[in-house]
Amino acid sequence: MRASSFLATVAIASLATGCPLLEPSVGQELASPAPDSLPKPAPLPALVAPTPAPAPPPTPQAAAPAAAPPAEATVDTPDLPPDPAAPADLALTEPEAPAVPEEPEEPIETVKEPPKKPEAEIFELASIAKETWIYAEPRWRSRRIGYLRAGAIVERDEKPKSRANCEGGWYHIKPRGYVCVGTNATLDIHHPVVEAAATRPSRDGLPYTYVMSRNPPPHLYARLPTDAELRVVEPDLASHLRKVAQTALDPQFVPPPPPDPTPGALLYGLAAPPLAGVSRGADTLVVGRAKGRSGFALLSTFDHEDRRYGLTTELAVLPLDRTRVIRTSPFQGLPLDEVTLPVAFVKSRHAMRYTSGSGGLGGATKLGHREAVPLTGKSIRSGGATYLEARDGSWVREDQVVRIDPMTRPPGWALAGQKWIDVSILKQSLVAYEGTKPVYVTLVSTGADGLGDPKKTHSTIQGVFRIHTKHVSVTMDGDEVGDEFDLRDVPFVQYFNEGYALHAAYWHDDFGTPRSHGCVNLAPRDAAWLFGWTTPEVPATWHAGLSLRSGTVVYTHP
Repeated sequence: MRASSFLATVAIASLATGCPLLEPSVGQELASPAPDSLPKPAPLPALVAPTPAPAPPPTPQAAAPAAAPPAEATVDTPDLPPDPAAPADLALTEPEAPAVPEEPEEPIETVKEPPKKPEAEIFELASIAKETWIYAEPRWRSRRIGYLRAGAIVERDEKPKSRANCEGGWYHIKPRGYVCVGTNATLDIHHPVVEAAATRPSRDGLPYTYVMSRNPPPHLYARLPTDAELRVVEPDLASHLRKVAQTALDPQFVPPPPPDPTPGALLYGLAAPPLAGVSRGADTLVVGRAKGRSGFALLSTFDHEDRRYGLTTELAVLPLDRTRVIRTSPFQGLPLDEVTLPVAFVKSRHAMRYTSGSGGLGGATKLGHREAVPLTGKSIRSGGATYLEARDGSWVREDQVVRIDPMTRPPGWALAGQKWIDVSILKQSLVAYEGTKPVYVTLVSTGADGLGDPKKTHSTIQGVFRIHTKHVSVTMDGDEVGDEFDLRDVPFVQYFNEGYALHAAYWHDDFGTPRSHGCVNLAPRDAAWLFGWTTPEVPATWHAGLSLRSGTVVYTHP
């Protein structure tokens, strides 16, 4: 199996056994303070009327008009005008009111709204290579802490920290680390590679749309071929398409997703821009051909002249009729939120659930393959078989399930809050723990040769390790005679010892059965959950994260 150029670059031992890793070859708005209350006008003194004469009887007096409220921005008290609504004769006989003394004018306090802070400008850089390395310090000899994938855009400081051996400058990026702008990174977020690779991987289930090659395997094109070019490169195309039409009638056939618009980079006969470090001639049409057993991740799928194509993560054009679209495994483990261990997973396709009654066990109903059944821990013997009690009161046969029990003796590393992973080779199970509390349980596929020697067979290595490198996706391949393969963008890869890793498998759905070359295969949804739970963390815009000291503990054992 081929050694990883990636692992060599970080001084990690090259792959001799186990999984064949080959790669990775806003501003703030300030709220205006409430203005101080404006000063209120002083109350008016009471109006005093003269003493009336004893005769004739006093003339009825009109009610004084109500004073209007002061204007919002005015504190002066205006003189009271005569009431325009009063009759003229009453107005003539109304005694004159004494003059209202003038109040000294108080200064009006003007509250100035502070100027709004301009929104902080966001500065960004983008990756134009399959791997744009992130360093702990702004220098080449510094420790690598992760990398970006082509098309990724990250926030950066406005100015470079240094230009030491980096003409474009070392920029600090969020949340941490430094990137050299130059061959593999750019400040132009509209660079052709960035726009062509704009689709970002999902971290829930499979990161991309995946396909596996048919036989004969597909050619990889730099651009969309014309009919004349197809007749030369794919002379068997007519007969091939007739066979594919028949395949589409198979109940197991998985149709491609709805087509996306044709990528702008491929319009008008243009070739997709090559990733940094990849050289293509201006007239290059074919950039390679897939191996017999190969898998690809697609950024998009689109129609061209009645044929569906896909754009791979390496910006190559792939005819989809030469592949089969992967159906994501429906299997998923069980989060232990409301229940805890023990838990059973159904391994028999004929397993039944029984209810108990006065006449014994009966009322059988069928259980789904790999269905999770939380248990109470109680068991009974009946008819020569052992039955396990489920938490809902039903019973399942012990020989039709895989039972996963709580630990009896916590290991030394099961400290409070410490995350660790328990992998059982014999039970083909994985349990994620926080201290002594199990938080997730599922089935896996470990090495095909069981408990054999991992140096000589396809067996999973045993021991206590730490996860040191995590990739959202990375290529694995092998050239062992009779077992050649090339699986691009294997999802959620977490290396814990040399070439041994936890990762999703999109090419099979046999979780619960030994199957791998030594790695621990998980269903895509389980792998995605585990990837987000473990350390080292991989920030949302990164494609990989590295840490040789602080990774989650992995314990593999029989």
